[in-house]
Amino acid sequence: MKVKTYFRIAIAALLAGSPLLWSACTDAWDDHYGVGEGGFTDQPTLLENIAADPNLANFYKVVKAIGGEATLASPQLLTVWAPLGLTDAQADSIIAVYLSEVAQGRKWDKNKAVTQFLQNHMALYARPISSQTDSLIALANGKYMTLKGTSATTGSLDGNPFDETVLCGNGILYKTERVQTFFPNVREYLEQAAGSDTLDVMKFIYTFDEEEIDENSSVPGGVKDGETFYLDSVMILNNTLLQDYKSYIDREDSVYMFLAPTDEVWTNLFEKYRKYLKYPNITGTNVDSLTDLTAKMYILNGRFFNRSNSNRYNAHPQDSLVSTLYNEEQQHYPRKSVYYNPFDASKGGILAGLEKVECSNGEVYIDNRGAIDPVSTFFGRMDMNATNENYYEIPKKDDIETMNVNNLNTYEDSVWDATTEKMKLRRVFRYVEVAAKSSIAHSQLTYTLPGTMSEVYYNVYLVTTPDEEKKLPSWFRVSFNEKGANNEFARNNTPLSNPHPVTADGDVPNANIITSQANPEYCFVTSGEKVDTILIQTAMQFKYAHKGLEGREKGGVSFDIQSWGPGGQTYQNVYTRTLRLNEFILVPFETEAEAKAAADDLDAFNDDILMEKFRQNASKK
Repeated sequence: MKVKTYFRIAIAALLAGSPLLWSACTDAWDDHYGVGEGGFTDQPTLLENIAADPNLANFYKVVKAIGGEATLASPQLLTVWAPLGLTDAQADSIIAVYLSEVAQGRKWDKNKAVTQFLQNHMALYARPISSQTDSLIALANGKYMTLKGTSATTGSLDGNPFDETVLCGNGILYKTERVQTFFPNVREYLEQAAGSDTLDVMKFIYTFDEEEIDENSSVPGGVKDGETFYLDSVMILNNTLLQDYKSYIDREDSVYMFLAPTDEVWTNLFEKYRKYLKYPNITGTNVDSLTDLTAKMYILNGRFFNRSNSNRYNAHPQDSLVSTLYNEEQQHYPRKSVYYNPFDASKGGILAGLEKVECSNGEVYIDNRGAIDPVSTFFGRMDMNATNENYYEIPKKDDIETMNVNNLNTYEDSVWDATTEKMKLRRVFRYVEVAAKSSIAHSQLTYTLPGTMSEVYYNVYLVTTPDEEKKLPSWFRVSFNEKGANNEFARNNTPLSNPHPVTADGDVPNANIITSQANPEYCFVTSGEKVDTILIQTAMQFKYAHKGLEGREKGGVSFDIQSWGPGGQTYQNVYTRTLRLNEFILVPFETEAEAKAAADDLDAFNDDILMEKFRQNASKK
């Protein structure tokens, strides 16, 4: 059954030319039915043939009860596979579903009795067969099934045999032995499983359902008050959450995978993630609703996969998969949203040991253990570009900017390649260059960073690039501020001490100049010759969360970066007051001990090491 999913796009293209399939059918069909002597129009309609056949009484009973008569009597050419084996109990059950959904206000074309029964037994256009027929066809509900023929009148639909065929005035009627099994897609499976232990996740997904008008299929009636109105409106179901995750699990055109958390996992993770989301009092915002929404989004992060995506990681799913949140541009941090050896339990594979349910457009895995490591999604390293104007603010005096700021600079980090005897490019860094307009002033920018969480221990780093011309280090200080319960910043900043203070016998050049100044513990020094990742603070906690509140005005924490050190001729060839900032890195940890233990592991941010691992894994694909 699953092999169907790989041919959907090809089949969709073929359907556009389906009349050709009729014209190319065997002469045996034409001879058998005398198509050339009047064709379809001389025959009773599909509805008339079904109503007249006592062996199809239960099928006709359902068609009448669920409002399907007009469809089967319409001039639109259709093919119908009518089940001879439909029992009284089955017919009554289908009708009960229809009436229940009508009572709930479900529209006819969305009613499960229509989509999962009637449309599961019919297809657009006439679908003749021959002894050579063996192809995938799309049913009226979008499902793809295999139609095989053994002659011009006998064959099977997905293994359901038929040996009686009737040419009708508006199509073809095949009489099958049994009811055609409905093969749900991922969304439909979750809907059907709503009474099981995956109810909570589906309830949440439902809340994002919206019906929108399909302008291409609707009949416009004109313009009123500047807006088009429609005589016949065709509505389509849209889900904004699934759009955000780039995972359209209700469509049959891709191969999706979804890790559905059980209700127990959902509840446990929800309670755990809520503690990261203690918001301040934000005017016009229901912070309790925001907390609940964000925590639930955290649970869903990394659980959707699209195997039809041409990303190289998905080429060999036994080796690796990437979620729909993966971004090709994140290659300097290749661990995020990438899952290696997903089926290997010995390597912590996310799918290892999980129950799998086959669906018409992919698979559902029942996650009963919380398989997605949050480090690969929301609890992972945050790289925040220092050149982003939404993050920084230029100091002003009397409403006049006091800094010259250029955020369009690039620095090419290169190394000598002994094999080629040439410099080899490793990575291009963008950076913002900040210099005070006054020759005697310090360079300074204030960064307000969004997306932070509460009750989390952050290690905070600043990445700088060197002055390619002068190759001089920069000496700077950092002060910190945070919004309080009223969502306002405190009046004064707090200076941050260097976790590794400069000492006279350390590696910092001309350290004696720094140690001889007041408060040397507040001083940080960049490298004058290489890209430098500097630990700014270890195990830093923020009182309130600002995740989901984007933009500088909604960020909750700020870092003021200011060049320091004495000026004058004596030091002009020792330190530069120009700042060159590439990015901030914030790495969250559950405990203070974990944060402190990892603080000096700069290999975790060494792009050469990461990229080498990245290439090694990619080369295995």
